[in-house]
Amino acid sequence: MSVESIGIDFGTTNTCVAVREEGKTRILQIDPPSSEPTLMRTLIYIPNRNENFFGKNAIDQYFDRGMEGRFFQSIKKLLPNKDFSGTSVFGIRLTTETLIAKFLTELKKRIEHEVGSIDGIPIRMGRPARYSLESDRETLAIDRFLRAIELAGFKNVILIDEPTAAAHSLVETHQENEIVLVCDLGGGTSDFTLFRPKKSGSIEALSVYGVPIAGDSLDTDFFREKLNIHFGSEIRYQRPFSSNVLTLPTAFVRILPKWHHHAFLKERSTWEFILSLRRELVDQKQAHLLENLITLVEENLGYSLHQQVEALKIALSKVAKSDFSFKSFPIEIKFEVLASLFDQLIEPSVTEIEEAAIHTIRLAGLEPNAVKILQFTGGTAKVSLIRKRIQSKFPNAKVVDVEAFTAVAEGLAKANP
Repeated sequence: MSVESIGIDFGTTNTCVAVREEGKTRILQIDPPSSEPTLMRTLIYIPNRNENFFGKNAIDQYFDRGMEGRFFQSIKKLLPNKDFSGTSVFGIRLTTETLIAKFLTELKKRIEHEVGSIDGIPIRMGRPARYSLESDRETLAIDRFLRAIELAGFKNVILIDEPTAAAHSLVETHQENEIVLVCDLGGGTSDFTLFRPKKSGSIEALSVYGVPIAGDSLDTDFFREKLNIHFGSEIRYQRPFSSNVLTLPTAFVRILPKWHHHAFLKERSTWEFILSLRRELVDQKQAHLLENLITLVEENLGYSLHQQVEALKIALSKVAKSDFSFKSFPIEIKFEVLASLFDQLIEPSVTEIEEAAIHTIRLAGLEPNAVKILQFTGGTAKVSLIRKRIQSKFPNAKVVDVEAFTAVAEGLAKANP
């Protein structure tokens, strides 16, 4: 069958591709070694100057090779970051655009392995409703993404808001003129589209809005409050020939919960600063915390630690309490976490997501009781507190769940901009 269009959901955590063939949509298997071959983890592992690994293979090779080299995740979140323009990897300078283009180039190769050449085929790529609430960062993110797409060799590309794409995924199942709010809650952004299905099978978008707060933000909330201290956030040190007692710089402490930035802690000046603290500690009782930090960075344990936080988050959406545990000598952390405490820690982020949903309605000049369908998609939609809070704001709405990880790609392939 000939491919009519391609939808690409380049996500913070996972990437997914759908194709439209003779009026039907199917999801491509772009990561066959994975247990979920339709999802390609948005990961890059660079062990040396000559090799690159992606998706599940990136994880496997990373651990098989003793976690040496550079491991990148959540690269999508670099797009609006004007404070980060690139990094040096084995003496090669990679800008934000070229780093993302590495992943997209591999993705293009895998798509063409499944369907043949994609030259001349319309391609719809998803983008968040908002990369950033700051207009200059928003513009920067779009410019960088378009440049990365170009560097990867994609042509005939149109960017479409991800929540609008998700709206297309199940438009046929909704009644004409029934007001639907799509809540696309992913790893990096929470996006919302308010729309009416039309008789033609198309949609009338009433408003689109989003915030750069989602699953990763919840993980960061927990890390900041419960794990930062285990990695030296409160250590005190004294520089040679100085009488001043210092604590870790605020900017440095802010990086700790952001595992997708841990690779940048190995930049030469930053790494030398970390190692110098061994000689400058004021209280040797804090030495084990500094060693935890050094091990975390030196052994590239950010991803493994992130996985444990993710597992805890999932568990606490189902049970009242669970243990958090992470061990990798000399690091040894274990404590019990109540679901009620976790909810309390993520409250600020949940409130911002909830307010974004309400703001989407206000932008259309409507009241929450006008919404008849709440359509949830994205992995973070599984977090019970977020679902409960959003549902409570729309008393007349029926809840509909669509495939958490493939709905956006399917909608992109269906969309007719």
